[in-house]
Amino acid sequence: MKKRVMCFGTFDLLHPGHLFFLQKARAQGDELFVIIARDARRAKISGSAPVHSEKERQIMIEALKPVTKAILGDKKDMLVPLKKYKPAVVVLGHDQTVGVAPLMAWAAAQKNPPKIIQLTAYKRSKYSSSGIKKILCQEKK
Repeated sequence: MKKRVMCFGTFDLLHPGHLFFLQKARAQGDELFVIIARDARRAKISGSAPVHSEKERQIMIEALKPVTKAILGDKKDMLVPLKKYKPAVVVLGHDQTVGVAPLMAWAAAQKNPPKIIQLTAYKRSKYSSSGIKKILCQEKK
C-alpha cells in the first residue's frame, strides 16, 4: 500500500518556495495529493482573490513532478478531502495557520491519525507570494 501524503495551499504565483515545499512534502511518502484552496474560500480568509483561478492553479500544480494529484478543496470544509483520501501524512507550510486547529482536532479523533508535519520556509525573504505581489505592485507605479 502506498504511503499517501497530503498538503494544502493556494499556490498562486508559483515560485521556487512552492516547489521546495512540494518536493519536501513528496519526500514524506510515495504519492502527494495537493488540495488547492477554492477562490471564494481564499478571498474570505485573506480578503483578496488569487491572481489565478482555482482551476488554473489546479492545472499548474498537477503539472509539477512531485505532485501525484491536485484536487480542488471543499467549498466549506477543508476536512472533506482528508476524510475521503485518508493520508498517512499531512504536511503544512511554514506559515500555515488557517485550518490547523480543526485539522488537529480531527486527527486526534482518528483511530489511525495521520502524522502532521510543518515544514520550514525556503528563502522566505526572497520567495513568498505576498513579497512577489508587493514587488509587482511597485513595478506598476
